Amino acid sequence: MKFVLFLSALFAFSSLSAQNIDKSYDAYDFVAGEKTIFEDNFSYSGTENFATKWKLLGGKATPIDFTGPCLSIDEYYTKLQPLLFGNKSLPDSFSIEYDTWLDNGYDGNPGIEVHLMNGESDAVITPNKHNLTVLFPNDGRESKENPEAYFGENKFYDRWVHISVSMYNKRLQVYLDQTKMIDIPDCRVKAKSILVTGNTSQNMKILLKNFRVATGFASKINFVNGKFVTRAIRFDVNKATLKPESISVIKQVKQYLAANASVKLEIGGHTDSDGSDDYNLDLSQKRAEAVKSQLVSMGIAAERMTAKGYGEKSPVDTKNTPEAKATNRRVEFTIIK
Repeated sequence: MKFVLFLSALFAFSSLSAQNIDKSYDAYDFVAGEKTIFEDNFSYSGTENFATKWKLLGGKATPIDFTGPCLSIDEYYTKLQPLLFGNKSLPDSFSIEYDTWLDNGYDGNPGIEVHLMNGESDAVITPNKHNLTVLFPNDGRESKENPEAYFGENKFYDRWVHISVSMYNKRLQVYLDQTKMIDIPDCRVKAKSILVTGNTSQNMKILLKNFRVATGFASKINFVNGKFVTRAIRFDVNKATLKPESISVIKQVKQYLAANASVKLEIGGHTDSDGSDDYNLDLSQKRAEAVKSQLVSMGIAAERMTAKGYGEKSPVDTKNTPEAKATNRRVEFTIIK
C-alpha cells in the first residue's frame, strides 16, 4: 500500500514538474508589453491570411509548416512590414518578440533582421552566430559576442532562437534567448514603424515564427479588485507548454505570493474562439495547470493555488478580429476569498 501511495505521489510530482521552464532563465528580466498590438503565429483561420497581417515590400515569403507553423523567407532581400491592429501607429514604448531559424551554412548571414524605422533613419537589430549587433544613426554601433554556448557551427544554427526587444522611448534593449545582449540608453530613433528583412540563398532556410508586438508596461503586478490579468504568459501554439520568456511575469506572481503568505489564488486560463468549445476548454485547463506547476517548482505550495480553464466562455472582447482574439488569450490570477 505504501508503495502504491509512493507511486501516486511520484506521478503527481512528475505531472507538476514536466513542463517547467529551464533554470537557465532564472535571471531573465525582459518585460513584454501587456497589450498586444500585432501578433502572428502563421497559423490562420477564417478570413485571416498572410496578406491581412503583413505588407510585402520586396522579395517573397511563404507560410509553411516546419516543426509547426512559421514563415519562410524565399528570396534575397525580402522586406516585410507588420500591419498593426486597426492600422494603429507604433507607440513610443513597445516590445517585440519572435523566434528565428537559420540553416547551418549561412556563415555570416544574419538571417532575420529587425529595423526600427523613422523615415530614412533606423536602428537595425542583427543577430548572427558570432554576436548580436545594433546599428543606429550617426554611426552608432553596439555589439556583444554571443555567450559561449553559441560558439561553434551547430550552436546558433539549425535551431529556434528567441529574440526579445524592448523600446522605452529611445532606450533600446535586446535579448538573445535568456541573455541580455544590448542596452542602449538612446538609440537616436523614435520608431514609427517596423521592418523585417531576410536574405535567403541556395535554398537554405531562414524562418520566422511567433512574431508579437505589444505595449503597456507595468513595473510590478497589480491586483485590481482582487484580480491580475496578463497576456505576457505565453504558450506554444495549440499547446500547454510554457514559453521560457513567460518567466518574468510568473516570477512577479511568485514574489507576490511569497510576500502575502495568507493569499490563495485561482489561476484562470482563457483562449480565443478559434477551435471547438471542448478543445479550447481542455487547452485552457492544461495551460492553467502549467502555470500552477511552474509556481510550485518555484516554491509556492500547491494548495495555495487552483487551476481552472474557461476556454472561450468569458471573452473580454466579443468581436471576431485578430486584436480581439489576442485580447481574449490571457491568464487571470484571482484572489480567493
